[in-house]
Amino acid sequence: MELITALQTLQQSLIWQENQCEIVYQNIIDKAAKTQLQIDYLKNLLIKDKDLAQFIHMQLEPKLQSLKEESNILKDRCTALDYDAVGVSMERPSMLREMISEWQGTISLLKDQVNNPPNMNPKISLATLTNIQVNETTFAGYKFKDCSDDYCPELTVIPAGNFLMGGSLEEQERENVPAQPRVWELPQHSVSISKPFAMASFETTVGQFQKFQEETGWQVKGCRNWETREGQFDMWYRDDLNPMNPGFNQTSEEPVVCVRREDSREFAKWLSKKTGKLYRLPTEVEWEYAARADSSTSYYWGNDPQRNQACQYANVLDINTILALPNTKNWESFKCDDGYAFTAPVGQFLPNAFGLYDMSANAREWIDDCWHNDYRGAPNTNQRWESDGDGLCHFPVLRGGSWIYNTYNVRIAYRNAYFSSQARSNMWGFRLVREIE
Repeated sequence: MELITALQTLQQSLIWQENQCEIVYQNIIDKAAKTQLQIDYLKNLLIKDKDLAQFIHMQLEPKLQSLKEESNILKDRCTALDYDAVGVSMERPSMLREMISEWQGTISLLKDQVNNPPNMNPKISLATLTNIQVNETTFAGYKFKDCSDDYCPELTVIPAGNFLMGGSLEEQERENVPAQPRVWELPQHSVSISKPFAMASFETTVGQFQKFQEETGWQVKGCRNWETREGQFDMWYRDDLNPMNPGFNQTSEEPVVCVRREDSREFAKWLSKKTGKLYRLPTEVEWEYAARADSSTSYYWGNDPQRNQACQYANVLDINTILALPNTKNWESFKCDDGYAFTAPVGQFLPNAFGLYDMSANAREWIDDCWHNDYRGAPNTNQRWESDGDGLCHFPVLRGGSWIYNTYNVRIAYRNAYFSSQARSNMWGFRLVREIE
């Protein structure tokens, strides 16, 4: 099939070449366009093969469109006067290299699925509903589940209120935040949450995500892992990793990782269908408000100047992680023992004041908003922050630290994004919000 050949050629073009950023992305754009021509030709022949036609329409074509749009944005960034290729920049070459590798894994999976199309209309059985009623008068901190099945998350009612969002210059200085990412947290601004919402008490677990995959057939292939290659300890993409095999052993009660924002959204859609309630990813405002839980300190347990309190509240970069990954020994770590080198089962540490667990560290969490480089023009409510017309909705936002993050990246205010819709790592997971009618 010519489409398979075109996808194979596209996959082979997804290779980073040092100091040839613009050429790399132009080549990708050209190969993606040729693949689309093969799709256009094939669609005219797919009158009887409805599964393949639906897969191409719902999965393959949108992915190709995203790849072309993202590549156009990054090709322009390569030659921009303010292109930033050093330090912790999100567009440094080592980061772009692995994001291209992630796309290569995605195209590889799509190629396999053309030969064996997934069921695009799986039968979704209804959950065993609890019929618990919550509304805007339900008291803050109330915990409930919409269904008794083990894939249904426990939810906590988060009250309406106001808070100051972002990091302060004083905090950034005190916590030794590198200069480059400081702007991402500024300016601080007041935000109002006008009505309560419910948030999952815990991060989505391996077991819960596995139930979703079993019923829907949803597939995820490839993930970034911390390892040394070419003398460099970094996040390197590996094609053999996935949410059920993230590169270290996990139990079913640990946070699922190696998932994209896209996978998180699909899980939310599935859970919404099963329960009849609206589940979704949180906005940045909702996440930070819920994480702070009325605190204004660096961490929700305080400023922790001695770095010895974190292990009561979070699974952080500590002595266990350093022993497992010695290359982290010179990083800014917490001076305590949380008992885990990698991810920990959810809910093992003390909750914040709103009754939420693991809001900092363990797994970093996907957010629904489009990426913006700073808070200028940010909404002052908990609405989703949309695009400014720059295409950056492709690039997913993450909040909260992970099991391996430096101390300053575990702060509540820290935020960043990855310049690929296909970004996934064994540090990143998600939790959901459930709207209260």
